Amino acid sequence: MRYALALDVGGTTIKSGIVSENSSISHAGSTPTPANPEKLIETSAQIVADLDALVRSGNAIGENGPIKPEDVVEPIGFDLPGIVDEEAGMAVFSASLGWKDFPAREMLTQRLSRPVGFGHDVRTGALAERAWGVKLKDFYYIAIGTGIATVLVLDGNAVAVSSWAGELGQIRISGWNGQPIALERVCSASGIARRGAALGLIDEAEGAAGVYRLLDEGNAQAAQIVEYALTQLARAVAPIVASAGAVPIVIGGGLANRGQQLFDQFHTLLSDVLGIVPSPQVLGATLGSNSQLMGAGLRAFQLADSQPSPF
Repeated sequence: MRYALALDVGGTTIKSGIVSENSSISHAGSTPTPANPEKLIETSAQIVADLDALVRSGNAIGENGPIKPEDVVEPIGFDLPGIVDEEAGMAVFSASLGWKDFPAREMLTQRLSRPVGFGHDVRTGALAERAWGVKLKDFYYIAIGTGIATVLVLDGNAVAVSSWAGELGQIRISGWNGQPIALERVCSASGIARRGAALGLIDEAEGAAGVYRLLDEGNAQAAQIVEYALTQLARAVAPIVASAGAVPIVIGGGLANRGQQLFDQFHTLLSDVLGIVPSPQVLGATLGSNSQLMGAGLRAFQLADSQPSPF
């Protein structure tokens, strides 16, 4: 059994762990994400060193007992949020983390003196879903959490012709007050929570779950918030479905925790927008919040096998 050291950099935390070829995660950890690029590299290098030391000590336990150093592939897996140029290994832009044109792969490779399987976080999560989760060759992956990002996977490959591919959350729509606003400010889990707080229904810290709690209790305003958000998302997704065909839609991210009720409602609203165009199946991602960490491990295996990533 082979294993890979993997890191998934998020806006607030770096998830880390040892990922097996069977998709299991051992010794998962979480570390605050530094905003400074140089500190991010140092923190990431320290995490890798700690995992390496754990393996060499004989205390790293995998699926079949202790993980031996020779079981661990040389490349590590590493993914980042924001606008990412995977071919160049560049973190092009991240508003939340404050970096621009950050040569992350090169810097981490030099710091570790080992190869780095590098990718965008959401595309990496879709990679894991394709291999270990929904196991579909064609699907449209929508990650709905703090923001919204998407990946169109056709014949097992992501359609990503530039680093901005999948940034559906940045397109302008009509907001709650009729003024133009980024889609994710309305349709993301945080956007739903923000609207609920603005109307005095919940504390924003409750998140979208607070709005859904009120919806379940029969609150009409909560129902309107959710329906408006999902309708706007359906209007944004419909042209993609009409262009690419009725490929299954896989919803991940925090909002997907709502489950089948969310998927059914979105399917109904999307069907209304599509008219006579066939509406696709709407599914939930199966790997949960660790999909991106698992995908980072998969990138490491691909690099170790000298197979170019389809992403």
